Amino acid sequence: MNAIVYLVATTSCQKTSTAATITGSVILLAIIGGIVVAVIANASARRKLTAANAELAYLRPENARLQQWVGSMSGSPVHDAYSSGYMTGSARPSQWHPDPSGRHQHRLWDGTQWSDQVADDGVISTDAVDR
Repeated sequence: MNAIVYLVATTSCQKTSTAATITGSVILLAIIGGIVVAVIANASARRKLTAANAELAYLRPENARLQQWVGSMSGSPVHDAYSSGYMTGSARPSQWHPDPSGRHQHRLWDGTQWSDQVADDGVISTDAVDR
């Protein structure tokens, strides 16, 4: 008789309720949903950052020239970031930057303006600059 009571007590303790199963499923779905939302937000932020970096690469030489011009007109000193790293005219070396138009991976800054030389996966070609 004691064995039957023990068997019944053990069996009834192992049974899970429907409410516990539903609660566990809801918690699991909430965790998975949070992870999916975080991944989507991260991808969106990376796309926006890439676009902002391309725009910044396009505007950086223009802003440096503007700051140098303002400094020369007002007589105020120009910050080192604008006078040393981003020189105007032929003194500023040509460099490859992310293509501001977004059509190619890189576009050549020829020292004064964007050139028609572009590069994709290391292959150089030409594409007219949007004016």
